[in-house]
Amino acid sequence: MTRPWWLSAPVLGLSLVGCLFEVPEENVPEPCEIAACSSNASCQAGDCTCLEGYDGNAYAVDGCQPKSAGRSCADGCGAHAWCDDGACQCDSGYVAACGDGTCLATAYLCDGKEDCGDGRDEEAEVCLDPIVQEWVIVDACDDDLDIEWRVWALERDWVWPAIDDTFTTWGLDHVSREPLECIEGELLCFGGGIVGGHSWGVGLDGLGECDDCCAACGDDGDVIELAPLRCE
Repeated sequence: MTRPWWLSAPVLGLSLVGCLFEVPEENVPEPCEIAACSSNASCQAGDCTCLEGYDGNAYAVDGCQPKSAGRSCADGCGAHAWCDDGACQCDSGYVAACGDGTCLATAYLCDGKEDCGDGRDEEAEVCLDPIVQEWVIVDACDDDLDIEWRVWALERDWVWPAIDDTFTTWGLDHVSREPLECIEGELLCFGGGIVGGHSWGVGLDGLGECDDCCAACGDDGDVIELAPLRCE
């Protein structure tokens, strides 16, 4: 992309004209590379929108909620829902934001008042825009084994990449970099381990304790770089 920048100013009766600067294309990130969209959302030209069948806050971690309650009509459909092919569907302008499948008006989603019986319509992961934070892990344990690791959000019982999956290093002194979408202010803790061997941080099960393996989302910048994992 080429961008002209003209600068003129009188100096001792003279006129200075600026130069033409080249901005390398490779240094300009695509809009959707830096946009943090909700799950069940898509990005176009940097703008996040909920996928078809979903509605809500397209910039929050779980902000796009299903329009369909997804319950069997045999169980009965609640208010603002109707039966279609054996399943309850929410009326237009309503979403199944509540854990019991209740259809809630989108105007009541994230309005500061708990309208669902379980309060899910006001939970942070539904209402707050996520922060992308990169965690950097270095395997400095010279045992010819790779380290499996997770990051835990202990306050809301959440884990990256998943409860049945792990990130993995790939050899001695290998640097692992994993971006996570977290909620501002929540405490994230690292847990790593080798099956039948060493353990670091809060461990792979998230039940351990540590002095220097946790960081608050958003408080320490965009990158969390822990000390190299050693096994001496």
